[in-house]
Amino acid sequence: MELVPLRIFVVAPSAMLTDHLPHGDGLVAFGFIDELARRGHELHVAAGRVDVRRDFPPNVRLYPLGADLSGKAGRLHFMWSLRRLYRRLAPSTRVDLVHQLTPVEVGVSLALTDTPVPIVLGPYVPDWAPSAEGADSVVGPIAQYMKRVLRAAQQRRATTVLLSTPAAAQKLERAAGRSLNVRELPLGVDDRTWVPADEDGEGEDVLFLASLEVRKGIYVALDAFARLAQELPQARLLVAGAGLESEAVRERVRTSPELARVELLGRLDRHRARAVMQECDVYCLPSYGDPNPLAVLEAMACARPVVTTNAGGLRYLVSDSGGRKVPPGDPAALATALRELLRDTALRRAMGDHNRALVEERYAWARVGDRLEGLYRETLRQPSTSPRPDAARLRKS
Repeated sequence: MELVPLRIFVVAPSAMLTDHLPHGDGLVAFGFIDELARRGHELHVAAGRVDVRRDFPPNVRLYPLGADLSGKAGRLHFMWSLRRLYRRLAPSTRVDLVHQLTPVEVGVSLALTDTPVPIVLGPYVPDWAPSAEGADSVVGPIAQYMKRVLRAAQQRRATTVLLSTPAAAQKLERAAGRSLNVRELPLGVDDRTWVPADEDGEGEDVLFLASLEVRKGIYVALDAFARLAQELPQARLLVAGAGLESEAVRERVRTSPELARVELLGRLDRHRARAVMQECDVYCLPSYGDPNPLAVLEAMACARPVVTTNAGGLRYLVSDSGGRKVPPGDPAALATALRELLRDTALRRAMGDHNRALVEERYAWARVGDRLEGLYRETLRQPSTSPRPDAARLRKS
């Protein structure tokens, strides 16, 4: 069965829809939109803030709502604008389904609860794993309760709920009150842009490319490298990114003799980030249970071995054949894993080859698009009291 082009109302509630800024949710949303557009679907995309350099094709209509979703007031404004937009389009544009992309937590699909079309939510990503090291902010019990109420209400109305990894199953709410149609759909990566280097190096460069935040594990990376510095005199730690801890990290490196071979690259644009990723020997992200970091997939697409943690969504992204996973907040274990890879060029190459093959098989946008179209087909067949598009929208190839 082949899915003919659909008219899809896409809700992109990321703080920024972008194709070039270092903003994970916004880049992933753009990837979904770009892949669906390539397949000929007619997309009506509602987004908050937009910074996109590439022109969208004629089958994509973009509606920037100008809302800042970081606070409750901005979220309500986005929902109000979203509802007005949908009602304005409905008389002249028949929509086959609504798809709210990640993040789903903001609850904005509730603005479309009474629309007579199927709603797809996700892919959900798991929460950040809490940590005694301050890896994430503490959310009070009332706020947690309200989030769960909103999440259950969204899922109650949805036809299909998507999970990025099994770790995101924590977002499924029993209070949704019925058996949910839950499916797994990984986030994708542009495997045509993020490609292996022409030649593999023989160096010992470890790359930390992420926001400089406690929860991303920057201090764990520094502590681990300090343990390795003396026994691996050729090794370097390249730190790329900016964030809340930028000044503290800079001071730590400046005043620590054992960190003399740490290079602070600052914030990189996407082109430079790709070059640095291709040139490194090991990509390292010792975060405290990152939900689904895009940089890990980009490293895998560049055929880099990955050393990360066995928490959150990370435990499902990196296999033992493609890297090493250590407990979060454990610089000794991280140092051991890095030491093993830095001393074994053949192992690094084998892990990198495995990661690239896995990207081509599972995480390339073309593969994610195939899976998503199959899920759309399944969604349109789900029994519901809401009107569905005509069966003629599905045809045999």
